[in-house]
Amino acid sequence: MKRTEDRYCVNVGSNIRKYRLRQGISQIELAKGIGVSQTHMSNIENGNSGISLWTAVKISRMLGCSIDQMVDDMPADDKNNDRKMVIDVELLADALKLIAAKNTLY
Repeated sequence: MKRTEDRYCVNVGSNIRKYRLRQGISQIELAKGIGVSQTHMSNIENGNSGISLWTAVKISRMLGCSIDQMVDDMPADDKNNDRKMVIDVELLADALKLIAAKNTLY
């Protein structure tokens, strides 16, 4: 079983990939747009690397989604766009702390 922080990284990476593909942006374009290498962007999307809050902000701006949508377990391709996105702020803070902690290990 994966550790909790690994699960968060995989979920966030998967959602980032879904939003990126929805916008028709290549991984290289996203990486250049937020100022990271394509390799790092690949590691983020594959859940092998976490992201800082600032990187999450830059990604969300470029992809036109909110940070909570990147973190939420709800599939990014949910067709019910009228549904209000709700996420527990404490859970979001915990997720971001775990991601930041994982980043310091690399």
